[in-house]
Amino acid sequence: MAIQRVFGTASAVAVIAGGVLSSVAAVAAPRELYNKTISISWAEHTMQKTPDGRTVTPTVMSERIVYVSSAGRVFVRGNRRVDNRRFSGGKQTEAAPGQGGAGTLAFQGNQLVGTAVFSGFARRLTVSFDSGFSSCTANVIYGKSGGPSTWTSFTGQTHEIISINVSGTSCSIRDGNAFAGQ
Repeated sequence: MAIQRVFGTASAVAVIAGGVLSSVAAVAAPRELYNKTISISWAEHTMQKTPDGRTVTPTVMSERIVYVSSAGRVFVRGNRRVDNRRFSGGKQTEAAPGQGGAGTLAFQGNQLVGTAVFSGFARRLTVSFDSGFSSCTANVIYGKSGGPSTWTSFTGQTHEIISINVSGTSCSIRDGNAFAGQ
């Protein structure tokens, strides 16, 4: 699969950040997705400048596991992992309904949408469903505003983000609760 260049301009951040405002108008989960798990994954190929001035290019594997309960409540687990010659590690986050935060996803019609805002850039994840909610596709885009774009690495250092490209985006739906028994 070709790598999609997604690190855009200030206008891209405005469009992405606009999703934060529109998520207030989120609708209830579609009944067809009750008691189902949605798995979304993608790879982020980043070019970063470290505090000592080196340029590094880690690939971060990202995943969101979304469970829609039998009451229509949305639970999200986010996993991010990097493996390279210098570092291997990851981070897991969880968001229950009403908790907010970067892992929050909300339904807007036949889409599940989430926005995360960082220092100088933002990410928008959009999952679109077919008419019967039996299959899905995912799209992940990053947008950059003016000034330096930074994030904290898994090692706790602040890195300047030069570019982010997304590839390998996938989405699937299955019956049941992925979190049951955990």
